[in-house]
Amino acid sequence: MTEEQKQIVKSTAPILKEHGKEITSIFYKKMFAAHPELLNYFNLTNQEIGTQPLALANTVYLAAENIEQLEVLLPQVKTIAHKHRSLTIKAEHYPIVGEYLLKGIAEYLGDAATPELLDAWGAAYGIIADIFIEVEQEMYDALGDERNRDFIAFKIIEKRQIAPNIFTLNLARNDGSELVDFTPGQYISLRVKLNELFHNRQYSLTKAFDGKSYQVAIKQENEKDPAGVVSNHIFENYEVGDTILATLPAGDFELDKTASSHVFIAGGIGITPIAAMIDSLEAANEAQLIHCVRSKEYAVFAEEFRMKLGAKYHLFSNRYVTKADLVEMVKQGAAIYLCGPVPFMSAVEKILLELGHKQLDIHFEAFQPMLSLIR
Repeated sequence: MTEEQKQIVKSTAPILKEHGKEITSIFYKKMFAAHPELLNYFNLTNQEIGTQPLALANTVYLAAENIEQLEVLLPQVKTIAHKHRSLTIKAEHYPIVGEYLLKGIAEYLGDAATPELLDAWGAAYGIIADIFIEVEQEMYDALGDERNRDFIAFKIIEKRQIAPNIFTLNLARNDGSELVDFTPGQYISLRVKLNELFHNRQYSLTKAFDGKSYQVAIKQENEKDPAGVVSNHIFENYEVGDTILATLPAGDFELDKTASSHVFIAGGIGITPIAAMIDSLEAANEAQLIHCVRSKEYAVFAEEFRMKLGAKYHLFSNRYVTKADLVEMVKQGAAIYLCGPVPFMSAVEKILLELGHKQLDIHFEAFQPMLSLIR
């Protein structure tokens, strides 16, 4: 990029902040019309409720604001790249996205979208795309065998309901190949076919690696609008012995290896990645767990946590954790892990910061595109 192009991008970045969701909504509509095959890669529910367009807009906006120091965005890039790798996004997809992103900008800005502006944004996108392609290629290479880089056939070897609307699946590879180890806190993507389209969802791994199978916990989503398309379909149509497609583990929500103590705070189904983290701990006296649920019957894995953590397992039934609770249970300097509904995590984070905990000590996992959380 020329210096002039960098200045054009930086000066017009506020447009992405203010109108990015509208621009990217145009982009998705045009791209899917021209390339309907790409619908097989995107979460259509996130499209419908707007989190995916917002996440893309925020990604482009942050990159534009930091076009002269893109290295500061590497943590966000890696989080997104893990998701892309788990969905089998490849380098050849990026030029298509770039073409229709520029068309979205051009349509929304109208006469203000000068050739110079579009050229500058095209150059900026090319740099951003190259960074993602490089990071994702490293992730694919780490999987080794080419068979590990796509969706793989897994057999369901156990299906168990563990709460009124939550069930676990244990999965083993159909081809008998060795499973790839994973970091507790990671997820796998499951793929099902509905109405001639593939639908993909990420589900956290809930047990430490045992070399034999992967376990995920899935919540039926009947209370939301739209309802959980993939989760409900798996619950209703897949049984032990059936085959389901999955990619190998991905994700960067993991234990802070430099921390001497860990505090896990989960809301509802947000316990799933935390369960694997706790299962992996050798010295359970280093951990505290706070789990907030609507009622005790939704306290999944409760017996395992009681055996592992004893009095350091704190179950909050039908109430949220309070400031007084956190003063007592969360010691300064501990690594803190939050997972659950976004309002829940935001409220807990606010309290923790008020209590003097460092932002760097607080780690998040959100079950929606992370950059859609920026408003």
